[in-house]
Amino acid sequence: VNCKDSVHYQNSSISITEGEPLTLYCAYELFGFYGLSWYRLNQGGGPVLIINVASEKNKLEGRFTAEFPNKGVSLLHIQHPSVSDSALYLCSVQAQCMN
Repeated sequence: VNCKDSVHYQNSSISITEGEPLTLYCAYELFGFYGLSWYRLNQGGGPVLIINVASEKNKLEGRFTAEFPNKGVSLLHIQHPSVSDSALYLCSVQAQCMN
């Protein structure tokens, strides 16, 4: 099996003004797309699922929107962020490798 899937992030640390919309970026190269999830990792805790998308279509969950502006790119928009949103954010892709 030869899998060359990869995920790339931008902006390792972002500072914003409370209440200003925030956008996080995730690029991925996959053989086959089977889903994407955005997680929030609070200090001292485990990952918390924010939003899960089964296809490359935009999805809204409360204050969070997963957007797919281009093939292989997902943006996480956070509306009205507050201090309590301070965390590490991760995107995870589900893919299938073929022989």
